[in-house]
Amino acid sequence: MKIFTCINDECLEVELRVHPEREGWFIAELGGREVRLELIERKPGSLTLAINDQVGFYEFHQEKGRIVEVVHDNRTFRADLKNPQQEQLERLLEEFGHGHGGGGGDTKMQSPMPGKILGLSIKVGDPIEMGQIVMVLEAMKMENELQSTVEGTVKAVNVKVGDSVQAGDVLFEIDPPA
Repeated sequence: MKIFTCINDECLEVELRVHPEREGWFIAELGGREVRLELIERKPGSLTLAINDQVGFYEFHQEKGRIVEVVHDNRTFRADLKNPQQEQLERLLEEFGHGHGGGGGDTKMQSPMPGKILGLSIKVGDPIEMGQIVMVLEAMKMENELQSTVEGTVKAVNVKVGDSVQAGDVLFEIDPPA
């Protein structure tokens, strides 16, 4: 899964993938360099994360369901995280003079990898929080809990238990808070 991220004024394209041998671990590729990530604990609005075995606590502040600040070691960083489709849409909107695409549109959540849907914990109309586990996806004989990256209300669920999905398939859609 690709993520476009800006922390303060530095923008990066990050390739994030599940570690092939260790459950709960991920590999992030940043500018040709690989970084090991281990999710130690997740709570609403925060994570305890080991980055190359260095454990840290990260707090997230949100606006309209999107992360806008990250606090780590008593330092606050402006943040902007986007999937490739959001990045492309914002570039097109800027190119045609419409500025950022915020303002209540729906958000499409995509499958990070091919797999089979083993469980769903959401339905249309449900409120959803960022970081909430919304479904379980089996990939490479491992069960992966998928979490929402935004908050809002579930607008559509495009899959059911037993469905096979490909990377990039739209799993569900969310209307962000106004």
